[in-house]
Amino acid sequence: MRLSVFSPESSSQLLIDLGKIYQNLFTANQLTAESLLALIENEQAQLYVTLFNDRHLGALQVQTTGNQALLSLLSVRDITRRRGVAKNLLREVEQQLKSEGVVEAKMNLDDIKEEEKNGLTLFMQTCGYQLNKGVFSKNL
Repeated sequence: MRLSVFSPESSSQLLIDLGKIYQNLFTANQLTAESLLALIENEQAQLYVTLFNDRHLGALQVQTTGNQALLSLLSVRDITRRRGVAKNLLREVEQQLKSEGVVEAKMNLDDIKEEEKNGLTLFMQTCGYQLNKGVFSKNL
């Protein structure tokens, strides 16, 4: 399965797919077209998505400050979980960040729903992140 990872332009299909990607993470008010457009067009953080067969399967938001990146909103559609989509998305984004001079990526565990924390912790550790005081970090 060849997945492409990029920062998307707004489209009707992207809004539909983001609704599916974030359905378990966001409330109904956050899944409106206006809210999803705000996520895509956020000037403070970059949204990355992974695409396969013209469908967006996963997304990750990245806010860069100096040579550090704060990762958030990592999510994959339920139907495609446990198939390497998130791992590929994270790896590709890390490579992009490294090429831009970012030396460390972090993700705050406090921003994760309680029922997702154990699975995310295992996933992030598998991807080379260390957990210290509620923050995952990795040198790129």
